[in-house]
Amino acid sequence: MGLEKKRLGKAGEDIAVKFLKKKGYKILNVNARTPFGELDAVARIKDFIIFIEIKTRATSSLGPPYLSVTKEKQRRIVKNALFYLKWYGLANSFWRVDVVSVMLNYDDSVKSIELIENAVQEEYLK
Repeated sequence: MGLEKKRLGKAGEDIAVKFLKKKGYKILNVNARTPFGELDAVARIKDFIIFIEIKTRATSSLGPPYLSVTKEKQRRIVKNALFYLKWYGLANSFWRVDVVSVMLNYDDSVKSIELIENAVQEEYLK
């Protein structure tokens, strides 16, 4: 991954985490590693464990950032989430996957930020 892409991703991640905290999410982990990859963020709201995929872009030429959460990416998120739940003894918890879509200006200021709750289609939760 190029340095610019990493910098952009980190900036978006920091912005998204602050945004989520303001919305009442209690952040449990950021960049949680599993044997299958990484979860951008894990949070809790009441009885729900929420796995958050954060997508950031600085140009709209490819559309909004959330469009890059493909069906394959959704499958990987669920696989990582299920491992996380089992590893931390949370297998009986209610859970969901949210996506935070961050559009930045070229100076890293926020152009827009959107939270999509329950972003993973039900077929990938099986």
